[in-house]
Amino acid sequence: MKQLYKIDGEFLINVQIKKLLSYGYDVAVILGHNFENIKNIIDTDVKILKNENYKNGMFSSVKLACKELDSKKYLFCHIDRPIADKEVFEALLNVKTDVAVVFKDSKKAPPIMINSIMKKNIEESSHSRLDHWVESISSLTLVDVKDEKIHFNANTDEELVKYFG
Repeated sequence: MKQLYKIDGEFLINVQIKKLLSYGYDVAVILGHNFENIKNIIDTDVKILKNENYKNGMFSSVKLACKELDSKKYLFCHIDRPIADKEVFEALLNVKTDVAVVFKDSKKAPPIMINSIMKKNIEESSHSRLDHWVESISSLTLVDVKDEKIHFNANTDEELVKYFG
């Protein structure tokens, strides 16, 4: 479980949360598999949601966030990708369209910004994947960024070590 990977003695999930908090953002964590064990190691006061439908993929977590959280704009990050520089998040939040995705070198990646006006669209969507839903949105903005970390994706133990130390 990537969340429990240790970086300098600290769990990856806590490192990621603290980085987002340092940017001044409210943070909510959506957990599914192994909920209790991961919830119990989170060492900051953040909102934690339990996704009972986690086997349906990450988009089920996005749907849960839209249902349970009240915000004008949502920024979705992945645990297995280093948190992007604050400038990336600020660029996403400054977009006027309903959905924004960052890209670098002509390749899209998280984080993703979704305006609250899209909540009903998400909740009623038949898509099973967030990237497929994003591709279906006509009011999508691509935000060109310089932060190379957006393409780092730690799916193996070797990549966890490479990207997180």
